[in-house]
Amino acid sequence: MVICHCRAVSDGLVRAVVVDGADDVDAVIRRCGAGSVCGGCRPSIALLLAELAAAADDTRVAAVGLRPPSAA
Repeated sequence: MVICHCRAVSDGLVRAVVVDGADDVDAVIRRCGAGSVCGGCRPSIALLLAELAAAADDTRVAAVGLRPPSAA
């Protein structure tokens, strides 16, 4: 799926730069250029980052068999 139409950046490339260490929207922009032209895809980048962070948290939790506390 294309995340940034201006720079033709796919979600796969965004995922790759996150795995490589990009941990916020600005870092993704610096590493792959997504979001650097019109900025319209920045919310999509932020959403993808949040989804990847949640998945990473679930993986760490599953590894030790605990659940994180729920937000009340």
